[in-house]
Amino acid sequence: MTKIIYSAFFLFVFIAGVQAQDYKFGKVSKEEVLEESHPLDKDADAAILYREQKTWYEYRENSGFILFTDVHERIKIYNKDGFSYATKEISLYRDGGDRERVSNLKAYTYNIKNGKLEKDKLSDNGIFEEEVNENFEKTKLTMPAVTEGSVIEYRYRIQSPFFYNIDVVPLQYMIPVNRLETMIRIPEYLMFKIHVNLKSPLQFPIDQSKGHGRITIGTSNIEFTENQYEVKADNIPALKKEEYVDYLQNYLAYLKWELQYTKFPNSLVKSWTSTWEDVTKNIYDHGFSRELNRSFYDDELEELLSGVTSPEEKVNLIYNFVKEKIKWNGRTGYMANDGGRRAWKDGEGNTGDINLLLTGMLKSAGLKAYPVLASTRDHGIPLFPTREGFNYVISSVQMPNDQWILLDATEKTSAPGELPWRVRNWQGRIVQENGASSWINLMPKNASEDQTMLNYTLDENLVLKGKSIHNLNGLFAKSYRDKYAAVNDESYLEELGKKLGNVTINGLEKHNVEEVGKDIREIYEFEMEQAVDHINGKIYLKPLLFQALDENPFKEDERKYPVFFDFPMVKNNTVNIMIPQGYQVESLPESIIVEMNEGAGNFKFLVKQNGNFLRIDSILELNTTVFSPQHYEYLKSFYSQILEKQSENIVLSAI
Repeated sequence: MTKIIYSAFFLFVFIAGVQAQDYKFGKVSKEEVLEESHPLDKDADAAILYREQKTWYEYRENSGFILFTDVHERIKIYNKDGFSYATKEISLYRDGGDRERVSNLKAYTYNIKNGKLEKDKLSDNGIFEEEVNENFEKTKLTMPAVTEGSVIEYRYRIQSPFFYNIDVVPLQYMIPVNRLETMIRIPEYLMFKIHVNLKSPLQFPIDQSKGHGRITIGTSNIEFTENQYEVKADNIPALKKEEYVDYLQNYLAYLKWELQYTKFPNSLVKSWTSTWEDVTKNIYDHGFSRELNRSFYDDELEELLSGVTSPEEKVNLIYNFVKEKIKWNGRTGYMANDGGRRAWKDGEGNTGDINLLLTGMLKSAGLKAYPVLASTRDHGIPLFPTREGFNYVISSVQMPNDQWILLDATEKTSAPGELPWRVRNWQGRIVQENGASSWINLMPKNASEDQTMLNYTLDENLVLKGKSIHNLNGLFAKSYRDKYAAVNDESYLEELGKKLGNVTINGLEKHNVEEVGKDIREIYEFEMEQAVDHINGKIYLKPLLFQALDENPFKEDERKYPVFFDFPMVKNNTVNIMIPQGYQVESLPESIIVEMNEGAGNFKFLVKQNGNFLRIDSILELNTTVFSPQHYEYLKSFYSQILEKQSENIVLSAI
């Protein structure tokens, strides 16, 4: 009871301290710098002590309404893992000659030196400009003199000519927030719809009120009403990591703003609400059309496809040709950054350069090929029709059997139909010649297989000797190539040894690693000296050895976010055991079949004995890749049964 009273008193004192804190810029206290850990989140590497964001409009006679946003943040760095928060990136949008600009930038780092509070100012050499793609650039701040315990503080203003595009207002972060204040003032002439992140477990009340503004045009003053929105909150918890999440930041609380219509004095109502067809037609007319109708590659394409009539073979040849011809420069975007001709010449381009060129070549080959607008996982999911909802483009081909093949030529390890992890995100928008569009699922439909066969026996010294044959196809094979294609055998064996534990590996063979699209096969012989327990003349053996599940990946009592598996999968482990001379089977695990959630998946553990031979098949099938938090307990129980069954012993007794 004393501990409870003390904790409650401490929490009250902390909250009172938060409310009494001076958050004016430059008023960092010595106590803030001396604080060694966050009072409410001891594991936090950093914390936002204060964040203020103000957004409003000003009218310029020659430009109309200009959008302004002031940001002020004060961040505490507790340890070295929090140093990443000492770098701030400010994203700025541009379209043609119009662009957002940063001004009023001021930043300091605060430390205790010789018992005194001192500050270091951010200098010009700590500010960097970076181009992201054709529509976005970044201003990056790298704070000076950052060490464990530092407090950093910065403020800046963004001026934007894009009055219709209010930036997302963040309400939660990956670190705790002590105090957050957000205010948005919007003239009555602009009617916005507010979108909250329904995926977030946190929802914040929005205070709405009315204010007054004034426009001066020539010698006339026009007064108008402003709609004002405020969110104020204390002690916002950090977004905590959970395993098997598609992209954790997608669950942060935020506000998004969609302009519905404008109604200016003496003017008609103008609707700004678009349909997806409006968006895709605009993108097609102002970018896609030009890139999809190139002809500079006609000679190479004719030579490449000479004598080829099969649509499947055409897709493979063109896809592999583009992958080899142009290297991805790491930049995303749905428009061609330098244009297909330039990328063709330089051998390098962004996602738009590469995949629009791929689509154009497929069309020139007589295939039904179309670009597909997509959003990467870290870009989120478009909530309403807008060009900014997408940041990526891939290619699609409709085959004669009406099946669709999705293609992304930015990664050499991808086979047709295998998209990189970053873009396997919900749905994409197929864009056809006239700008018409429709949704297509970007998530894999076909199961990828991971098959392992272990054949082994025990010698007279109870040393386990055997052979492993490991086959991977589909996205399992792609993942293997992504991770190990450039790793030499010596380094790979070292890593494999760490993964398997007390195992000696010999005679490693790897097949088809460089043949993208083919199944990978890995073969090696192994020995294990302490693979069994020998007690009172009996041998206790866990048959799956290093292929068994060693822990339940779902340990938490509850789940806040959906569980995402990367793709449908089959994990098949087959074990063939020769019973050593002088021993017989005393007991075997029972065979079981566990069905999960009406076809979402199943687990089979099948045990057979034929004379001196044992065969165990452990097969896990996952047909569903997304499980809601409501199904978490069922999924957790399902994996508990797998862990329990794979941990059961075969018992051999001496004859």
